[in-house]
Amino acid sequence: MKDDHVDPLIRDFVRSQSDIDIDRYSGKGGFGELYFGSRKILGDRVALKFYALDPMGKAHEEPIILKEIAHENIIPIVDARILNSQIAYYLTPEISGGDLQNVIDHDTLSTGDAIRIIQGVLKGLNELHKSPRHLVHRDLKTSNILIDKATGQSFLADFGSVKKIPTGSEYVTASKFSFLYRPPEVVVDGHYYKQSDIYQVGIILYQVLGGWFPLNRSEKWIPMKFIGKYNQLSPVDQQVFLNNIIDEMIVKGKLLNLDSLPNYINKRLKSIIRSATAADIKNRYANCADFLKALYNYQKDSKSWKEDNGIIYAYSEKKKKDYRISK
Repeated sequence: MKDDHVDPLIRDFVRSQSDIDIDRYSGKGGFGELYFGSRKILGDRVALKFYALDPMGKAHEEPIILKEIAHENIIPIVDARILNSQIAYYLTPEISGGDLQNVIDHDTLSTGDAIRIIQGVLKGLNELHKSPRHLVHRDLKTSNILIDKATGQSFLADFGSVKKIPTGSEYVTASKFSFLYRPPEVVVDGHYYKQSDIYQVGIILYQVLGGWFPLNRSEKWIPMKFIGKYNQLSPVDQQVFLNNIIDEMIVKGKLLNLDSLPNYINKRLKSIIRSATAADIKNRYANCADFLKALYNYQKDSKSWKEDNGIIYAYSEKKKKDYRISK
């Protein structure tokens, strides 16, 4: 396991386990270290997420949230334990397909499968949003959504940024993570609303449908007319220049290039993405239910499209027929 950089206390603990054969480390733990293994007695696969405690020995919000919310689209918790005064960990099932980014990196999803994944995300998110919880996730992205390989079921994961909206308020302070997924209102004033979660799900919908979205702050995001100026800057100034360009694109609602979507993504589906990621929060879906309704209405009379090795296929749910589109 390539975990040499991990706290020695955690590494020693992982290797001394007698009831779990821990065989894999992942650097995608978000706010903590993430390991995977098999429980010897039960024979099931589990994930162990380690996280830091504050000086008072607390900061257990994430496992507590998972314990209190039982929903088919939220990763369940198996156990939670304290390692010492500085580190704790909790166990969840290991989801067979890994995270959504891994899925779309290795396969092209059909529009039907992509929409079903997003519907699951929205159902789980609605469980966070609804009264009396009024929780916002604040870090929705493809690497924080897990997919069951056999069923395609999606699970919300990584609740390290979850925060409760106080009574009498509509927003909380924004998370400082997931730079490219920041909604316009976060860039402008640092406020994060329930509709800010909706915006992030809209970006994920765009990604799973095949939209162009490089997952780093690279020169790929710089318009051609600015490349010359960018190349003349020092590395530090280049990063500032790039950040400013991305901020401006987010605020103006121009981060997503809908023309980069496959040609079988029609205007109705693009309109749903626009409504979810509208720069003005007033023009966005007001809640998860409205977003879900739009997706369900789209599915009623639409085929599921997919491209495989240059050939486009369509599946009609009503007629239970497959179509191959050719010249």
